[in-house]
Amino acid sequence: MLRRCLAAALAPLMFFTACSGAPRAVDTANAAAITRPTPLVAAPKAPAWSAASLRDVQRRLAAALDDPTLQTSGIAIVDANARPLFVRRERKPYVPASTFKVLAAISALQTFGPQFRFVTNLRTLERAADGTVSGDMWLVGSGDPTLTSDDLRAAAGVVARSGVRRIEGALVADASAFAGPEVNPAWDLDDLQYDYAAGTSALSVDEGTVEFHLVPTSPGVPARIEIRPPGDAVHIAGSIITGYSTALSIDRAPAQNQFTFGGHVAVGGEQSFWRPVAEMPVYAGRVMRAMLRGRGIAVRDGVRVGVAPLGGHVIWEHRSKPLSDIVREMLFVSNNHFAEQLLRAVGAERGIGTERSGGAVERSVFERDGVPQAGLRIVDGSGLAPSDRIAPISIATLLARTAAQPIGATLLSDLPRVGIEGTVRWRQLTDALGRARAKSGHIENVNALVGYVQTRNHGRVAFAFMVNDPRADDGPVDSGINRALDVLADE
Repeated sequence: MLRRCLAAALAPLMFFTACSGAPRAVDTANAAAITRPTPLVAAPKAPAWSAASLRDVQRRLAAALDDPTLQTSGIAIVDANARPLFVRRERKPYVPASTFKVLAAISALQTFGPQFRFVTNLRTLERAADGTVSGDMWLVGSGDPTLTSDDLRAAAGVVARSGVRRIEGALVADASAFAGPEVNPAWDLDDLQYDYAAGTSALSVDEGTVEFHLVPTSPGVPARIEIRPPGDAVHIAGSIITGYSTALSIDRAPAQNQFTFGGHVAVGGEQSFWRPVAEMPVYAGRVMRAMLRGRGIAVRDGVRVGVAPLGGHVIWEHRSKPLSDIVREMLFVSNNHFAEQLLRAVGAERGIGTERSGGAVERSVFERDGVPQAGLRIVDGSGLAPSDRIAPISIATLLARTAAQPIGATLLSDLPRVGIEGTVRWRQLTDALGRARAKSGHIENVNALVGYVQTRNHGRVAFAFMVNDPRADDGPVDSGINRALDVLADE
């Protein structure tokens, strides 16, 4: 399901990397670079920096990064072997915002491998007899962040084609692969009404959200509100009046799937809005039951949450796209939900899928690769929590170490090209265009960028720029970072 950002007229302006503003055209001078892949050079083949070339690049970087805000920010640029080339306050921990997703990406790729696929299935203890399942049917999730209601609709079709017409027991939702609260308590309460702050569950459907599709009618008449997917999992109250402009509210009752509508929507165009759901396993189970009912399959005892028994008969199994594709989408559009799901999934490999156990896996990657951890604080996987902390030298070193490992090529290709695609496409580069890949991070008073630049003469370098300042999004800050990337590419 494609994430969409609400226009400023419809909701308070939220600063996070998945919302990048209005589209801009690509400069014709840069168009050729779009089709050029970023070259990759292995660390052992990277030519050494001479004392003279090191002094020169440091001088040029200092000139590029001379804005007062950047002079008091955290910067770490390291060579392919993680040796510092240029640093400022590199060991001070900063709020990373969405650059923290790089940790989730690396730990997941290291834990599972790029070709790993999440599995979701429907199972029963025994095969159906005469079209009837005598007991329960279990919907079992493993944390797939990409599972959709369309997948569950397809599952209902498979069940129907198997001959099942009645389930005497319940539809049991098994999300036991993960544990802990669905919503991170460190997140800002104001964020919890929006899709980018959806909860986390081993059974997550449509990225933990429900779609409300508004169909305007005639001025002064309530618009039609369609719930997608349809069913009894979500309840609505209030209305939205068709008018000549759009200003509306969709408020969810705390920890409930009860939504109240108010305001008006402009006549003439249909619109969709997504809101996070609560009690995600129950929600997924109710969506699944609605899909089964749509195929004429009755579920006598409703929906409940439980743990599936070992073994049994698998009626339907869904495998996600490869992990490398999931990571790529997460990094390109800065998908918070994907990052949170991945953090708990790697934690589940240690026996319990919580943020804490996932953070322990991330720390183990740091330890194995000799990455500094001073000041590191892992509160979530997405960087939405303002209490996350990491030092620039830590993330730059981690990137350098990872690039030289078997998963390095996957991580590099999963990062968007700066100035060309993803959330970093609006940055204006010259020499670095097509030679830099990065992840951006933006929340209030935070502007961060981490990634790689392929230099002309010295191989690959890794960088981390972390600005925690009320002036973080001022033009000179971005301009200085852009100039620094161009300097590196030209070396």
